[in-house]
Amino acid sequence: MRTPLVVMLAAGALATAAIAAATVPAAVVTPAGAPAPMVCPDPMPPTTHVAAATRDDPDSPASVLGQKAPDWTFTRWVRGEPMSLASLRGKVVLVRWWTEDCHFCRATLPEIEMLRKRYGADGFVTVCVFHPKPPHDVSNLHILEVAAKLGYDGPIAFDRDWVTLGRYWLDGHPERNWTSVSFLIDRDGVIRWAHGGGEYHLTDDPRHRVCNDDAKQLEATIVELLAKKSAALER
Repeated sequence: MRTPLVVMLAAGALATAAIAAATVPAAVVTPAGAPAPMVCPDPMPPTTHVAAATRDDPDSPASVLGQKAPDWTFTRWVRGEPMSLASLRGKVVLVRWWTEDCHFCRATLPEIEMLRKRYGADGFVTVCVFHPKPPHDVSNLHILEVAAKLGYDGPIAFDRDWVTLGRYWLDGHPERNWTSVSFLIDRDGVIRWAHGGGEYHLTDDPRHRVCNDDAKQLEATIVELLAKKSAALER
């Protein structure tokens, strides 16, 4: 069982907020057993700081914040014109890995679609990356059908063998448990917010308070980053 951590980098400094996300369901970590309910437990105590949480939680994304986002090498693009990270310089980019039969993805992709529609005209781009479990080939048609059921209409890439997922998250970290991870990249290609796995979405359900807080934090960071000009373009 793991409680992934959400942390945010604001104004170039790592914020000291650490929020726990949902407990890993059996379907994510074991081949048998029914998925656990989509309930986000209470966050860590307010006194918990990033350094302490990082030591205790292998799924903390703290180490990636403030780092240049790695280039991606996707198997192919399922929907939308192929995009490189370099071609998106000057944009704010949210990259989310997802797959089918994942209730965390089912809860989160509609939230990402809402953000895409709300901020797309302002320079916000979403890339939802399908990664099959276990790695195997999947047709574009099937991926699009699953995306439609989940309510996501934006760009989709296919990471069949988890090559880019490894580059962003798993390589060198065999202790990590999650693959449904998210990274928010600023106009200069730097990771400014990350979610170490699980779900985030706006809701009034008190059982999902942490999910709601995470979604609000993500949107606030998107707004903040969109308001800033690219340092490279200002030179």
